[in-house]
Amino acid sequence: MKRQGGGALMVILMIVGVLGAFFAVRALNGTAIGRDKVTASALAQARDALIGSAVMYRDTHSNEVPGHMLLPDMGSTRNSSAGEGVSGGNFGGNGNNVSALGRLPWRTLGLPVLRDGHGECLWLLVSGSYQDALKSRFMNWDTLGQLDSFTSNGTPAGTLSSVGADDHQRAIAAVFAPGPVLAGQTRGAGADVVTECGGNYSARNYVDTFNPSPIINNIVNYLTGINNATGTYTYAAPKQILAGPVADASGSTLVNDRMLTISPDEVFRVIRQRTDFPAFVNGQLLAMAVDNLAPLLSPANRPVTIDFNPVVPVDVPGVTTVGSLEIGRLPQAALVTNPLKRWQDNLLYARCASGTSCLTVNNSTPPLSTLSCSGVVIFAGERQAGQRRASPVQKNSWNNYLEGPVLTAFSSGATSFTGPFAYSDANPGADVLACVTPLPGTVQTSFAADFGGFVTAGAGVTTSSATQTVSIGAAAGGAGGCFWSPTRFGLAGKRLRGYFEFELSTADSFALTGVAPDHGNGFSLQIVSGDFPTQPNTCGTELNMGVLDSMDVWGHDSFIFETDVSRDAVHADPVENHSAILLNGFLDHAPSAPGSTISTACDGTATGCRHTPANKFEESPPLAHNQRIEVHSGCNASCTVCNPPAHAAPNNYVRITAWIDCKDCSNVAADMNRAVQVPTIQRCVALDPVMNSVFFGLTGGFRSGARQQGVSVGNLVLRSE
Repeated sequence: MKRQGGGALMVILMIVGVLGAFFAVRALNGTAIGRDKVTASALAQARDALIGSAVMYRDTHSNEVPGHMLLPDMGSTRNSSAGEGVSGGNFGGNGNNVSALGRLPWRTLGLPVLRDGHGECLWLLVSGSYQDALKSRFMNWDTLGQLDSFTSNGTPAGTLSSVGADDHQRAIAAVFAPGPVLAGQTRGAGADVVTECGGNYSARNYVDTFNPSPIINNIVNYLTGINNATGTYTYAAPKQILAGPVADASGSTLVNDRMLTISPDEVFRVIRQRTDFPAFVNGQLLAMAVDNLAPLLSPANRPVTIDFNPVVPVDVPGVTTVGSLEIGRLPQAALVTNPLKRWQDNLLYARCASGTSCLTVNNSTPPLSTLSCSGVVIFAGERQAGQRRASPVQKNSWNNYLEGPVLTAFSSGATSFTGPFAYSDANPGADVLACVTPLPGTVQTSFAADFGGFVTAGAGVTTSSATQTVSIGAAAGGAGGCFWSPTRFGLAGKRLRGYFEFELSTADSFALTGVAPDHGNGFSLQIVSGDFPTQPNTCGTELNMGVLDSMDVWGHDSFIFETDVSRDAVHADPVENHSAILLNGFLDHAPSAPGSTISTACDGTATGCRHTPANKFEESPPLAHNQRIEVHSGCNASCTVCNPPAHAAPNNYVRITAWIDCKDCSNVAADMNRAVQVPTIQRCVALDPVMNSVFFGLTGGFRSGARQQGVSVGNLVLRSE
């Protein structure tokens, strides 16, 4: 029994010991592991918010690009911030490529106060190449971070390892959890009040110092009063940062900071996945580059290589000629928008040395097409395996940007380029091509000089060379009739003026709607994109007045001057006959119509629609009318000032104006005097680069039988200068 009792006692003692050890470890874990979890969670929240802010930067900063990182909160005495937790603006001593350290701007990021497991608020280090206060350099998926990050296994120096295999993996930002105070640090109140987080803005009191060459973890910068050589970081000399813990040989803690870094890829991988990124590349980069190069095709403005050493890159004098081409990058004179400046190293350019259209540019993705071009802009896709774009030497090597047949053609001076005409995230590494053709200078066409060159399309169109008039009338099968000019006109940086006279064939009154047949439908002068080899060879429906609609490749991008003499409910037409300026193939007058600010009121109070008097255009007997149009490019957003060239941001709007039954308005060599003759209708819209050059034509769609109507148009002239 005693032996049994002794055995039972031993078992009890063992159980008690195990339970004691269990609860002791549990209590320890509740402190150490719990704090680590709090720290890890806070760092992760901060990192995700910072990435989100960089990805959304363009959404909150007009005429900018995504990718820029917010500056930290460096205190009111240093950056005049609006309060604790607010991202700083530019500050004294700041310069290009200078990294900045401060507290996490949690308020600007829309976060609660984030603390680590020891109750300390987080700190943020932003690479100078990514800071948003100064933006004179590049900002794209090849922009290098300036922070070399290291990790430790917790033992003294000599057991540290670098994070990242090459320059493109350098961190662009680091979030620090300071942890408990170490020897030499003091975290009492400072000059700037820190109400929420407490403490002060002295970096040395939070981010730990460790100096076993070459590691320097407390970033010596503005906050410690040193902003000279040790505070200026270039691409070639990144700052080195270290995540703790690190102890010395005796076990004393040297670094207890915990750290999460952000790499360029973590930001641009998300940017690339945005649904609007293809439109940004195709529109703000490729199309805008083509827009700006079209006036620059003279031999004096040649593609050049780039000197990437200065803070603001400069053109290298001279030109590289291979075969019949001059090759290089866009000249600085073409980099007139911030997106072009930020992505300029990814935009290559080749032009015919002769200034002629010696190039063929072939689309490799449906719809397949071949264009005759004087130059080609190439958007170099994302880096492929083996490509490096870090040093100036690497940046001026075409092998690091182009691949396959595009690289072969560019490097050899071949005159045939083949590749996709549009960027797609399905193939981000593809080299995307855009054709450059010179914008026409002063161009004028008229029925008097060029009547025989106009092209008929659709049905119901008759012409008279004797009177130089075109008539569009009823057509079978619901077809419209069109009369297209083959002349391409420049619009970007130009003023387009036109004049024509017209007469409806049949008397009518809108007042007879519902009582007698309403004659219809009407006609238009439609201006369509010139991004095609020739003018349109088709026509729209009778119901659409022959207008090429939004589903048509030409109508999708167009301006429409309509003269509508029949109320169609499907278009939300006003009751009265009217004139209107409509966009992109849409004839709807409803305010909710795509791209529309038209109202069914159509009384002059709404943009771009007018009738006066109510029965205009179909008098009895029919009377002759006229219409004068002007399209001014290079306008500001309100179109109160219009000064070409259109590519000089932010003057990228066009003012579209029409005068109905104006006096002495047939001279298209000069603008109308708006003070004397007030415009009948007018609209102000952004100029899409696809409208940098245009074709135009007359379109009509008319009824037969009891509702028969038609129009005759003469004395037409259009001029671009």
